[in-house]
This record gives sequence, structure tokens and C-alpha cells, in this order.
Amino acid sequence: MKFQVGKTNLVQVLQRIQSATEKKTTMPILNNCLIKATGDGTLEFSATDLELSLWTRMAAQVATEGKTTVSARKLLEIVREVPQDTISFDLDAPRGRLLVKAARSRFELSTIPAEDFPNINLYQDLSLTNCDAEVLRRALQKTLYCIPMEEESFATPGLLWHTTEENDLRFVSSDGHRLSYYEVPASAFPGFKITTEILVPRKAVQEMHRLLEKESEAAIGMDEKSLVLRTPGAFLSTLLLEAEFPEYETIIPAERPHAITVATDVLYPALKRVALVTDISYRHVKFNISKNSLELESGNPELGNANDIIDIEYDGEDVSIAFNVKYVMETIAAMDSKTIRFEWVDDGHGGIFLGPDDPGYFSLIMPMVV
Repeated sequence: MKFQVGKTNLVQVLQRIQSATEKKTTMPILNNCLIKATGDGTLEFSATDLELSLWTRMAAQVATEGKTTVSARKLLEIVREVPQDTISFDLDAPRGRLLVKAARSRFELSTIPAEDFPNINLYQDLSLTNCDAEVLRRALQKTLYCIPMEEESFATPGLLWHTTEENDLRFVSSDGHRLSYYEVPASAFPGFKITTEILVPRKAVQEMHRLLEKESEAAIGMDEKSLVLRTPGAFLSTLLLEAEFPEYETIIPAERPHAITVATDVLYPALKRVALVTDISYRHVKFNISKNSLELESGNPELGNANDIIDIEYDGEDVSIAFNVKYVMETIAAMDSKTIRFEWVDDGHGGIFLGPDDPGYFSLIMPMVV
């Protein structure tokens, strides 16, 4: 195997592929990516952690066909550091080394034979449905932040997809302290039907979002256990989670008698300011709401206190509700709305955050006891 390739495009491909490898594993092959050079001037890259698989390709000047596997992370680090625009690769198969050359820089990387790499199912026979790539990217972006890490075993580390009674598609995430969902019209996914709820793992959601940031076309499909995403330059498949997602609709108050509306460019900077005196132990912000006034209050015995007052239209009873300031800021950052509507029942129920200009988005944050 021997080829030359441009640095800029190679860095982009390696950044994409290395995130799909498995870092915490006793199987070294899962740290590697599979590189295949073909006679038609194409380089194919594959990575998998046995649950998530990613395949992509790029153009190259291929002198000799071949394939091998090499550390995805280490190869990316090397390619990033060399200053030259053109990089040469030559596989020394008898020694099990991949030679990387850029002007006077020369590297030898250990390889593992391509035959040892797990087989990746590209689902060539699976029927895929074209979808609105931007709508899907937006749906993932608006719910990803609320998916818990796998280490947080008390919550389901996945994104729920299900069809609503109106046949729209809803994406739902929750870490037990907050809930977010984004609802998109069925017309954005023509022909794509979810007959039962599916749970997409957090890592797969992250990788899908990364792929869609630079793609304008996409197609999706699924079989009994896997979800597949294909773009013009890449392919991703992931096993679905076999877990129960909470009956989230039961915690959403049907009636929220109280509400205020605040300009996003007023509320978010104010939250950033009062967050300056919060830390991991004191991370709350109080919403003190009184007649025509919203006071944001935070405090830390070691650092001090902060207050910021915002004018609002409100003529109801005084109320004070504390939230994790990071949760509120992440919720607002996920919205595409010039104003934020905050709704509540009382100080014991979760607060609802909505974007009037972003009608498909919904967020509920549980209050803190301080």
C-alpha cells in the first residue's frame, strides 16, 4: 500500500474517524482505524467500538493498493504536526510498519493486519429514507446536552425517538434533573416510520451530530437492532439501546398558570454574570419574581454573592425558585428564539423554558433546594 494525500482533508477525515474508536478497551484493534487504498484513487477509513461503526472516504494519489490498521489517535497527532501540505504513506508489510513521510519528517507506526479488524456491516441492502439533514442536526443539537453520561447509571444514557399522536417525530432526553425534547414535522422525514420507541446511545448522537455539521444531504434507516445514517461522504451505524426510558410525559404539568417572557439577549448575559460566583458546590441561581421584576440571585460563602435585576411584565404573587445555573444556560443556548418564556406552577414543581420563536423545543428543569 502506497499513496499520497493532502494534509487538510486528511486531518478532517481522521478527526471524524478517531472519535468512533474505543479508547477504554483491552482489544488494541479497537483503538485502530482501518485504511484501505483502492485503485480508483480513493482512501477508505473505518472505525468501530463494536457498537458504533463509522466509515468514510477521501480522494488520494494511490500508487499501490492495500489495507492495514493503525492507531487513529496517533496518526491524527502526527498529521496535525507536520507543516507540509502533502504527506506520503508506504506500508512495510513484512515489518508491520506504516511509514509516514512529509519533507524531512519521517515516522514509523506499528500496524495490526487488516484481517484482524472487525467486520463492519454497511447495510447495503437496507432501505434508507432521505431526510432533511439540517432538521435532524438541529434536533440532535437541541437534545444532546441533556443526555446523561454512561457513568450516570441512574438515568438512561440515550436519546429517545418516538412518533407523536400527530405522526410527528419527537426527540427526548433526560438526565433525571432536567428534560428536553424537540418535535419535528413528519414531512422532514418522508417515509421514515418509527412503529415503536427507539433509544439511540449518547456516543452515536454525538457522532451523528458531527457528521451532519458538514453535510447537506442525509438518509436514515433502521432494522430491529440498529440505526443507520448515510451522507454523501460517510456512513454510520449504531446498535440501539435495550433499556426503558421513563414515562416522561407524566412529570410535565398540564397547566402552568404563571409565566413571564424575557428577551434572550437580556436573560442569558445576566445568568453569565451571576454564575461567576457559583462553583460545583454552590451552583444555584434563584429566580426571585415579584411585580414587574425578575431578580437573579446566586451566592457562595467563599466567593460572595451576586444579584441582577431584569424588568418584566408580571403582576402575580411573589415566588422564588432555585435552579442549577448551568442547566438554565444550556437550555437557553439550545434555543433559537429572541425571547424566552418561563412558565411555572409553584416553587415545588419544575420550571418550563420555551422559545416562542422555536416552537418545537421544550425544556423542563427541576428546582433545587437551597
